[in-house]
Amino acid sequence: MKNFLSSIQEKVLLYDGSKGVMLQRRGLTGNEASESWNLSNPEEVKDLYRQYQQAGSDVIQTNTFPGNRVTLEKHGIGDKTYELNFAGVKLAKEIAGENTYVAASVGPTGSFLEPSGNLSFDKAYSIFKEPLKAIEDAGADLVNFETFTDLNELRAAILAAKETTKLPIIASVTFNANSRTLFGNSAEVCAIVCQSLGVALVGANCSGGPDSLIEPIKKMFSVASIPLCVKANAGMPELVNGEVIYQQKPEQFSSYTQEFVENGVRLIGGCCGTTPEFISAIKQDLAEIKTPKLELNVNPTLASAYNHLVLSKDQKYSVKRLSQDAITMLINGDFHNLIQDSKSESIDYLLLEFGDMKETFDVWEFVSQFSLLIKKPIILKSESAELLNKFLRYYPGKAGVVFSDNTTLSLSDLKHYGALIVNDELKPIAL
Repeated sequence: MKNFLSSIQEKVLLYDGSKGVMLQRRGLTGNEASESWNLSNPEEVKDLYRQYQQAGSDVIQTNTFPGNRVTLEKHGIGDKTYELNFAGVKLAKEIAGENTYVAASVGPTGSFLEPSGNLSFDKAYSIFKEPLKAIEDAGADLVNFETFTDLNELRAAILAAKETTKLPIIASVTFNANSRTLFGNSAEVCAIVCQSLGVALVGANCSGGPDSLIEPIKKMFSVASIPLCVKANAGMPELVNGEVIYQQKPEQFSSYTQEFVENGVRLIGGCCGTTPEFISAIKQDLAEIKTPKLELNVNPTLASAYNHLVLSKDQKYSVKRLSQDAITMLINGDFHNLIQDSKSESIDYLLLEFGDMKETFDVWEFVSQFSLLIKKPIILKSESAELLNKFLRYYPGKAGVVFSDNTTLSLSDLKHYGALIVNDELKPIAL
């Protein structure tokens, strides 16, 4: 069997479609977790996988969304988290054979990260580790994080996969009508941050029909250095006689295939409301499309959680420098002046000069507040490896780091967190 990473470079791969809607047609009730059927009704789950494979899917996604302990405990089966995820992958592997890849579906926790909610970054990380272990143990070919609305929760999931498995990663986000997530992350920022962390593909799913994902995909493609993936819903759901109905027809859905492919998509399928018929329709369209050469962007970039900056060697940028004293004021909660300054269009990014400041404060609390309030991208300068490590781990963007003789964090560690490495003149270093 070919390697997934090689296959995605050779052609557009066809994903599958919805699991929940299809299982509901087979008797899954509203108060059941769909993952429970991996143990209680395995033949039904396998038959669904088989239908998608017969429709032409190159990649089958497992019935494990969201499959984490937080969500499963709401159904009283949190203690079966490992078992349910393991079974979901094993059933797919039994159907996949030698010519179909198995992608393990992992969704968000359903809880909000601090300061918007009560979930810490480290807790989210630990929640994702549990299903990831089961997924890898069961033999999944890759993991697909999907339907995320908060970029930093997605970062926690990606880091959990990078640090506890060897699985290739797909990172997929759901967007509002303005091509931003529920938490305000732009499509470009999502692409920049996820690809900087080393995922194999980045993209969008759910949201609405395929028409709703054209603009986010175009925005991602404008900054993408990796292939994209897309899985739209079968239009917007409607409530008809107490039943949720998706009105879009397969031929309407697949009519967007060429435009997606022209904008960097190399893995395409369906999300809520789609069926094997939708996958067959996409397959027919793909057979008639000449796939263009993938033109990707490798320009150096910075990104906050909300805005991005593509750097050019010929462009001069305006930087606001924050000394240790200014940073101490921020740590103590005095953000007012910086918030006003950072709204200025004349400032391109901020330089945080920690100097020899030690990690004597709650870095997660500081970073979560800072990244929520300050919209400009940042570059960091610090002599403390511990401080740099924690800041980069928690920061929901792509930060720059000044690398010099005083930088104690290694280049590999900086690259692990997707940092843009710059010299003392704040120019990107080609590595």
